[in-house]
Amino acid sequence: MRIFLISLLTIGLTVACSQSETQNQEAEELTLEQQVEQYLSEADFDAAMNAVEEASPENADELKEQIHLRHGIHLIYNSQPAQMRESANNALREFIKVLEINPENEKARAEIDQILAIYRSFPDRQPEQEVLDKLEEMGFQV
Repeated sequence: MRIFLISLLTIGLTVACSQSETQNQEAEELTLEQQVEQYLSEADFDAAMNAVEEASPENADELKEQIHLRHGIHLIYNSQPAQMRESANNALREFIKVLEINPENEKARAEIDQILAIYRSFPDRQPEQEVLDKLEEMGFQV
């Protein structure tokens, strides 16, 4: 009986280790774009940005644009109601970064317009002053 349990435990450990090795190899075989997409799907925006900065690919700006856009969207649509103002300000910062990379990004512009419209519907509410200043520099009606 002991031999059976020890054999079973050994087989289980061997299988677990080989699966872990396989997963590590698969992660190493992913392209940078695939790694970034995986991080984004897990909402790990810092890891996605670190991967791009470490690799310094030719399309770094495109990848950073995508990361900032998805991070902003995540912040605004997944925030807790009690933290909505902070999330909205952080989302606006992310969308500003998108437009600094690509001033023609329509999705970032639409998201900014939508957030600003929500702010306008509340009296005495507005984004933080530094965010407002940056948006005004970019031509938004605040």
